[in-house]
Amino acid sequence: MKTSKLLLLYLLVITTAFLLSFYFSQRETPETLQPDVLMSGRALPRFILTNIYGERTALESFRGKVVLIFFGYANCPDVCPQALRKYAELEQLLGPKASEVVLIFITTDPFRDSPETLAHLVEKYSSRIVALTGEWDELAEVWQKYHIRPLERDEQAAFITHSAVIYVGDRNLVLRKILTPEMPAEAMLEQILPLL
Repeated sequence: MKTSKLLLLYLLVITTAFLLSFYFSQRETPETLQPDVLMSGRALPRFILTNIYGERTALESFRGKVVLIFFGYANCPDVCPQALRKYAELEQLLGPKASEVVLIFITTDPFRDSPETLAHLVEKYSSRIVALTGEWDELAEVWQKYHIRPLERDEQAAFITHSAVIYVGDRNLVLRKILTPEMPAEAMLEQILPLL
């Protein structure tokens, strides 16, 4: 029990340190757009992965929309469904502007998250969610760029430890904010509206 608490504390300290260092090293945006959570002037790392139709999909194809990027997996019991539910709520709050915002869900479990599995997952929440998978090696490259570290390469693992942040990019695919699934949808809306 003590080891679990120490591990949790260690992960919290590391995550906080990363976010603070990233924030202070990347402050290149106008003061009028400073959010409560985080802003940066760094381009979102690019990627090309496979969507639920088996088609190769590039981040670049979403230029012109506000993009939310979340990493998770279909069998995730808690934070992933929470993030997907929040996006569905956010869509409702956005109304007609919902078509200008896209959630990109990138798997951390390529062994089980086939395009078909991800299709079943996202259909429960929103047709606008773009779910992506791929081979371990190509996903590992994307995870590294976004500082996502699945616990281990294990085809049998029941649970996969992963970060629980939502990267928000503007219409030019520049990182502007980092949100969390725990935030109320109304708070997310407040952070996203200035980017529309």
